[in-house]
Amino acid sequence: MGNYTSIEDENFFGAIGRLTISWAHLELGLDCLVEITYHGFGGSDIEQEIPRSLKRKLSYLRAVFRNMQLLPSDSLKGYEYLFNEIKDASTTRHDIIHGVVTEHVERSGEATMIRAIRTKTGITKRELSLTTTDIFNAAILARDLASKLLNLVNQVYDLIHELSQQDDVQKPL
Repeated sequence: MGNYTSIEDENFFGAIGRLTISWAHLELGLDCLVEITYHGFGGSDIEQEIPRSLKRKLSYLRAVFRNMQLLPSDSLKGYEYLFNEIKDASTTRHDIIHGVVTEHVERSGEATMIRAIRTKTGITKRELSLTTTDIFNAAILARDLASKLLNLVNQVYDLIHELSQQDDVQKPL
C-alpha cells in the first residue's frame, strides 16, 4: 500500500470518512424513531425486543407505520418511500465501508474494491470501481436521507406529545 499523501488520495479516503459520519446521523434517526415508536406507539406489540440491525429496524418501522391509524395514507406512502431509499442506500454504504481496496493508483482518486457477501451457499464477491465523486455522492445522499428521517422523528415525537395531552384518545396501534 502507498502512503496516500496526495490531495487526490486524501480526498478519496476523506470521502469515505464523510460517508461514515453522514450514515451515523441516519442511524441515529432510525434509532430514535424505533425508540419513540416502540415506547410511545406500543411498538412492543409488533416486536418483543427493540430491533438492532438495519434490516430489522426498517421492517419494524414499516409495520408500525402500517398500523398507525392516525396517519393519512398519503403520508404513509412517503415514509415507505423513505424507508426504501434508506435500504437502497445501505447497500452502497455497505459496499464502500466493508469493501477492501484491491487496486489503487496513487493520485487517481479512484480504486477497485472487493466486498465479500455471505449467501446461503457460501461467500461470493462483489467487485466495485469507485471514484471520490461516487463516494461523496453516497455521503450526500446519506446526509439528505438523515435530514428527512430526523424530520420524521420530530413529527412522530410531536404527535406522541400531542396525543399524550388528550385523555380520550385510544392507543394509536
